[in-house]
Amino acid sequence: MKKAASIVLTVVFFLVFFAGMGVLLHYSKQEVHGIACKELQVSIPGPHEFLTEEDVKGFIDNFYGIYVGQRIEDVGIESIEKMLLTKAQVRDADVWVTDDGVLHAEVIQRDPVMRFEKGGKGCYADRDGNLFPLCENYVADVPVIACDPALGADPEWLSNAIALVRKISENAVWKGRLNAFEVADNGDFILLGENLRIIYGDFSQSARKFSAMEKYFSVIAPKCDYNSVNIKYKGQIICRKDS
Repeated sequence: MKKAASIVLTVVFFLVFFAGMGVLLHYSKQEVHGIACKELQVSIPGPHEFLTEEDVKGFIDNFYGIYVGQRIEDVGIESIEKMLLTKAQVRDADVWVTDDGVLHAEVIQRDPVMRFEKGGKGCYADRDGNLFPLCENYVADVPVIACDPALGADPEWLSNAIALVRKISENAVWKGRLNAFEVADNGDFILLGENLRIIYGDFSQSARKFSAMEKYFSVIAPKCDYNSVNIKYKGQIICRKDS
């Protein structure tokens, strides 16, 4: 009998508890329902500064129009997110509202691995091959390829260029020897060091070409420094020195 009474009391307790929670949630929803959006707060974490908070606020203002004063549950956060993701510099975006009436937008910028630049025109490329424009007030510290940025429009060429530049720039030894890149008028890829041009040619036979470069730096250069080294031809290391 006592056990039955205990079970009844327990059931009654939980019924009262959940009923009370339901009432609280109801009033809580009623309170949130009336909250208006009062401001926008933007955060842009990460090391780069391609976009400023004012840039992001401008994107949202121009796209969405008036959000201040709108009920927070009516703010089109999904449409704002989709709009931000159309910006070339943006890798990811998250938009949400909080019960204090604040609209939040967090923007993750793309992380460049190299920069194309020639004749005042240029763009950045990230490791996935996404291109995005240069910034007037910020320059990322990445390897530079002096060439027509239009070359980056070729996905295969861009993928090969990224792979080669990363192989050199992410290796301490090669990075100490070679610090810039360019593309000749005939399409040859050129690796640049201090007073040195290495004619790499196309992107084929990477293992052979790196072996030839290693031979130049370890065997040939200690005996005589050359200004131009051509490794594009199989079985040859053609060295020239300016007179």
